[in-house]
Amino acid sequence: MNASLETSMTPQTPDAPMPRADLLGYPVDCVSLDDVLGQIEQRAPQDKNGPAQIVTLNPEMLMQGERNPQLARILKSADWVIPDGAGVVWALQFLYGIKIARLPGIELSEALLQKAASQDWPVAIIGAESSVLQAAIASLTARYPGLKTVYHHHGFFPAGDDSLAVAKACAEAKPKLVFVALGVPRQETWIEEYRSLFDPSTILIGIGGSLDVWSGIKKRAPRFFLTLNLEWLYRITSEPWRLKRIYNTLPVFVVKVCLKRLGF
Repeated sequence: MNASLETSMTPQTPDAPMPRADLLGYPVDCVSLDDVLGQIEQRAPQDKNGPAQIVTLNPEMLMQGERNPQLARILKSADWVIPDGAGVVWALQFLYGIKIARLPGIELSEALLQKAASQDWPVAIIGAESSVLQAAIASLTARYPGLKTVYHHHGFFPAGDDSLAVAKACAEAKPKLVFVALGVPRQETWIEEYRSLFDPSTILIGIGGSLDVWSGIKKRAPRFFLTLNLEWLYRITSEPWRLKRIYNTLPVFVVKVCLKRLGF
């Protein structure tokens, strides 16, 4: 196995770390959906490591970390860093020959919601406008019978006391899973700032625009694009405003990866 992996690709146990690779100084967990679900299910009610943060990494987020020291620190210290972006998957194979499947954050979140419904795990959802949030909760409840949402709040609250009040109210509801849709990097910094308020077994994950999809106001890419790891291309064609963001980040990411391959 390539030396870039920090741990060997051995079967996971409750005490074993995820197999992890280094990508331009940022960790990426080389895992499948089943790996992540298994590790989460094994977390004890009073986990010694405390509440856990999941980051779903893509090239744009990684490049933001280069300009935002706080985000960089969060990406490097998160409990799980999931290979969300096609560029991340490509870079790992190009640099190290590591072949892993992309694990989109929305698909991981849906699997967690399904698990929550079957295991009676309480969940909390924070983000989006109130109408979008309510529509998303209604859709998820219909999709996953038995899903128990113990707390929800829209995402339009200011920093400071209001933000703290939301975090405290959410923590007091004692969710097992907390889905935070505030956009990058706000959702990551919010989770890091307040996760110590939660019970040790709590899992917190930033979910970006997933509430828009679950509410029905936006659609994911057709299966063809997903199969070919071209969801980013579909997003550009359906939301052209994304092109500027990608243009400012993806070429730099590719150049950095290529320079890394050449030994610079």
